[in-house]
Amino acid sequence: MNKIVKEKLKEAILLFIIIIAFGSVLSIMLKYENEGEKNMPFNLTEMLIISSVDETQKAENPENYKRNLNLNQYNDFYLKFERNDNFKETSYIENITIENIEIKSKKENNINTFIPSNVEEKLFVYEDNFKIENNFTYKGANQDNQKNLEIGNQGGRVLFRIVNQNVGEYVSNEDVEISYDGTLLKNIGLSSEDLEFSIKFDIVIDTNIAKYRGKINIDLPCGNILEEGVCNITKTDFKDVAFKKEN
Repeated sequence: MNKIVKEKLKEAILLFIIIIAFGSVLSIMLKYENEGEKNMPFNLTEMLIISSVDETQKAENPENYKRNLNLNQYNDFYLKFERNDNFKETSYIENITIENIEIKSKKENNINTFIPSNVEEKLFVYEDNFKIENNFTYKGANQDNQKNLEIGNQGGRVLFRIVNQNVGEYVSNEDVEISYDGTLLKNIGLSSEDLEFSIKFDIVIDTNIAKYRGKINIDLPCGNILEEGVCNITKTDFKDVAFKKEN
C-alpha cells in the first residue's frame, strides 16, 4: 500500500470517527432536550386539578332577587414535590416558582390566576392583592403553609387557582335548593365549548444544588362539570415534562 493510499485511509478513518462522535453528542443533546434531567434532588410527583363553579353576590340587586349571582368556573391546582431517594447529596428546596403563565381561550373570557388568601375563612378570595399576572413563588420552610406561600423544604405541595370569572349570571326568586357547582352553568344555557381554555406555565424547582425548569400544558376545565358538577384529574406520569438544569 503506497503512502498516498495510507494517508487517504487515515483521513477516511478520522472523518468516520468525527462523524460518529458528532452523532453521539447530537443524540445525547436531543435526548436531554426531550427527557431532561434524570436525577434531580426533588421531583414533581403529582398534579391534582379540581374543576367546579362557585359564586359571588352581585353588587347591585335592584329587583331584590333572592339569588342574584355571578358564576365563576374555577380550577384548583395541587402540585406535589417529593425528595428523590436516589439523589445522595444533602439537598433542600429553596423556592418553587410558577412563572410564564399563558392562557388561551376561544371566547372572550376573564381568566385569572389567584394564590391562596390570608383571609381566615376562605382559601381563595377574588381580590386584586391575591391575583397574579405572570408568576409567584412558594418559599422553602419547615412545613407547608399555603396561606403564607410556603412549602416544606424537604417536599410538599403548591396550591393555586385558575378561575374563569363571571362566566354567567344566575338570577332566581325560587326557594328550591340548588347545588352551587358546575351544573348551574348548564341551567343558564352554557355549553362545554363556552368554558374551554388552555393554560401553560413553567415550574422552577430551585434547590441548594441547582435550579430546574419544566413546562406544563393542560386543557381546562377537567371533565364534564356541566353534568357532574365537580370533576378532578390526577397526573402522576411526567415523562412529557422535561426538567432542565439552569445553573
